[in-house]
Amino acid sequence: MDDHEYDRICSLAAYPAPDTSSPLCASVTEEQFAVIQRQLRHRHLRAELRRHGQDQKVAHYIARRDAGESICAIALSVAFSPCMLARVLLKAKYQWSKATISRLFKEAMREEEEEAEEEERGEEEEEGTDGDLRATTGSFVSKADYAQVIPELRECVEADAYCSPLADRVRHSVGQEYEDVLLMTLRTRQLVFESEATLRAKGLSKTPDVRLLLPIGVKDAADGERLHVVHWIDSKAMFGDRYTHDTENASQLQGYVNRFGPGMVIYWFGHVAHLSADRDVFVTDAFPQEIALPGAFDPLAAVPKVRAGDVVALRPAEVATAFDEDYVPITSVVCE
Repeated sequence: MDDHEYDRICSLAAYPAPDTSSPLCASVTEEQFAVIQRQLRHRHLRAELRRHGQDQKVAHYIARRDAGESICAIALSVAFSPCMLARVLLKAKYQWSKATISRLFKEAMREEEEEAEEEERGEEEEEGTDGDLRATTGSFVSKADYAQVIPELRECVEADAYCSPLADRVRHSVGQEYEDVLLMTLRTRQLVFESEATLRAKGLSKTPDVRLLLPIGVKDAADGERLHVVHWIDSKAMFGDRYTHDTENASQLQGYVNRFGPGMVIYWFGHVAHLSADRDVFVTDAFPQEIALPGAFDPLAAVPKVRAGDVVALRPAEVATAFDEDYVPITSVVCE
């Protein structure tokens, strides 16, 4: 996708109907279109935060709320994120910390039956703080303020499709899903790697999603079949536009290059053409079908090709366990 086509997609308010002859339907799926629009809207709301956070505007919004208007209604009237405005107003009015407000959002997102159980368990805790709630929020929040704020925050979460804690959970869940797809692909291709969890367990910080213990080579038809060496892979469940890549991801990826060498980033929902000028970072929208290994090693060469109708006999494998110098068990399958 070139920049002109991306700009045209950004200018549309809705995905073209399937019965139209728009060329957009052939170049981008409805799911990709939704991801692009969601990223644009989220970016716009974050940019608007400074304007709506000015002291004069905050004082005006607080006065409207004191007059009986809800935070969500105020936010929608000025085309702003209800959850972002709630954080601004609650901090300004009550001097609550970010951590306290985040805990209140979690309280607001609980199911009704969980809230009822929490109220029963919290009666004794509430009595011990002279009418203030501290156990659940980490800060002093009066019962009256708590009773007023929680319904408002729930309303904000339900109305905010871009910047609410629930939207953040959805983004995290989608990101985790595509990380699992990457790990499953690597296992299917029988590549040797360390996951982010393994790297973190070793005490490393700011790690990619995957570090390949045996680097691979991938080709890009756009630059004359040049072979790119890949030592690590990072999964991004988003669309790779220039703004997001340059401002949010480029420095992160460069850190991986400095530590592990050249690598690859996968933007699962597509990306604009020639996204990165860094030749140490290979940009793609899927795991490459064709890869090269050092010495032309093929991990699947010794695996028999199974065809329809073949009978496969399974037998137990011999497993051996050894221990390294730190007495960490290392289990392996003994091959005959």
